[in-house]
Amino acid sequence: MFVPLSTLALTAVLLVAGSDSVPKLDINPSCRDAATLGEDMNTTFDQCMNDEHDALAQLQKEWNQFSLSDRQSCTAEQADIVGLSSMSSYVELLECLVLARDAAANPDKTTGSGEH
Repeated sequence: MFVPLSTLALTAVLLVAGSDSVPKLDINPSCRDAATLGEDMNTTFDQCMNDEHDALAQLQKEWNQFSLSDRQSCTAEQADIVGLSSMSSYVELLECLVLARDAAANPDKTTGSGEH
């Protein structure tokens, strides 16, 4: 499988950024796609962008509170998404980090399958 050089370069940038600061993501494509699912495209797009900006603000405040390995893992996941579909999301990145943090803090809690 051929991977474009630009995708590899972006992946490397996101991985490096994952360790120091919140990576810069292009949220416009995912919000444009989300807008096609709503009743009013402009309202849905605007709400999506607001959600993304809120998630970015929260990430900027809490970035260093997430473990380095979780930041790198979740950032790499966003890099994979960018490479495959040109879509990325601060909301998704934040959700990944929160889930990883919560899972590490509560390893004995119920799994998603309902098992203990």
